[in-house]
Amino acid sequence: MAPDLKVRGSTDASPARRSRVLPYAALAIVLIAAAGLRLHHLDTESVWLDESFSVAISRTTLANIVAETGQDVHPPLHYFLLFFWGKVAGGSVWAARLLSVLFSVGLIGAAYAVASRLRSTRVGLIAAVLLAVSVFQIEFAQEARMYALLALLSTLSVAAFIRLLDSASPRGFIVYVVVTALMVYTHAYAAFVLAGQAGSLAWIAARERHQATTIATRWVLAMTCVLVAFLPWLAIFTWQFSSVQRAFWIPEPAWSSAWSPFLAYAGSKPLLWCLGPLAGLGLIAMWRARRPGAVVSRPITIVLPWLLAPIALPFLLSRVSSPIFLEKYTIAASVPFALLAAEGLALVPLAALRAVILAGVVIVSTTPLRAYYDTIRKDNWRAAVPAIEQQARPDDLLVFYPYFHQIPFDFYRQRSDLAERAFPLFDPPPPADGWAHVMERATGQHPRVWLITMQGDPTRAVVIEQFRRRFVERSHLTLQHIDVYLFEKSSAGF
Repeated sequence: MAPDLKVRGSTDASPARRSRVLPYAALAIVLIAAAGLRLHHLDTESVWLDESFSVAISRTTLANIVAETGQDVHPPLHYFLLFFWGKVAGGSVWAARLLSVLFSVGLIGAAYAVASRLRSTRVGLIAAVLLAVSVFQIEFAQEARMYALLALLSTLSVAAFIRLLDSASPRGFIVYVVVTALMVYTHAYAAFVLAGQAGSLAWIAARERHQATTIATRWVLAMTCVLVAFLPWLAIFTWQFSSVQRAFWIPEPAWSSAWSPFLAYAGSKPLLWCLGPLAGLGLIAMWRARRPGAVVSRPITIVLPWLLAPIALPFLLSRVSSPIFLEKYTIAASVPFALLAAEGLALVPLAALRAVILAGVVIVSTTPLRAYYDTIRKDNWRAAVPAIEQQARPDDLLVFYPYFHQIPFDFYRQRSDLAERAFPLFDPPPPADGWAHVMERATGQHPRVWLITMQGDPTRAVVIEQFRRRFVERSHLTLQHIDVYLFEKSSAGF
């Protein structure tokens, strides 16, 4: 009888084993497809200003990274990772963007884990598919900036937050502190993710009053450790925050733009018309759902603050203070949006119908994806720099307006016999010492001057006018987002 029992036991166990293996196999397929979408045309476009800054300083030293980012508005973690990544993968643009691809693919796995813990593997797999084909996620997976890293770390922080509340495990506490500390060293919008977690904690504590003190103490202690870890950067962050309050380049958002992140997350209006109602159904379902025996008994207490805080808080602050609201900064909120849409789709009772709807979403997603791959969006410095260098004479002067566009130019620069000067950003009223002095400092005695400026910059018009008053315009080269003017001194001079 023993052999019969052994065979019968192994047969009974096989369905359970398959039920555990199949979701991971499906997730692996989704991750492979996501990686392929993110690697496609990875190096097609030139670096633009922010990317050139990231890659350029990652090629220097850790001390220089601290010094440079201290004058910027973002913390240094992504630049540190690029520095060490460059030692392994090389310092090319493709390699720098590849790091973001890895973060973005990791995000899909992290979102699957959160959705599976809060709801089910079905919801997790649907959310993984939605994130895999999201043009919003793919765009920032193909950019050598910190947004894919922010999305990944914010999702991992939320996953660790759930575990922190559900269990008093020291390991869970340490994981939460480490991941969250890394998140706050990535982007200032991490503060809004933490605000969402604070909102979740208050909501849970109000419903679970008998555990309120315990879970609040646990979280406050964890946040104290995060603050201690952030202390080395705190003084610089305070200066950065005050400088943003004095002046920042982001325009004040209109009230209607509060909804714009959801359109960005969906990728197109047709997709929003599909995913929006699904997310609404998912919201209702999560409101009613329960997790028996868990401190985080209602998934909505996690997902809703996670969605709203990174959008609503910076938007409202931008209406009453210095504007800081940008869609890409809210990337952390794109994950709970996908989770809600996945929950709504999981409500469809028939598996075949769910598959058809999900396949329809994937098919409709190909339209914004094709448009994304086929459209040149970034400033084409890769083409502009050789075009100028081929036509320039030795000792010509290159003048950059605004001054910071010298960074992407120098990223592709080959010739060293061309002088460069950065023109200060012009802010009305006219300079106190007059335009004649400003122009003389900017151009010196050079008979030929190249003015390199950006299309769509409203402040450049008066600068171009001043050049035309003092020089003869010889040529005008237009590339993607970039205008290049060649000026020569007339015989009369100034």
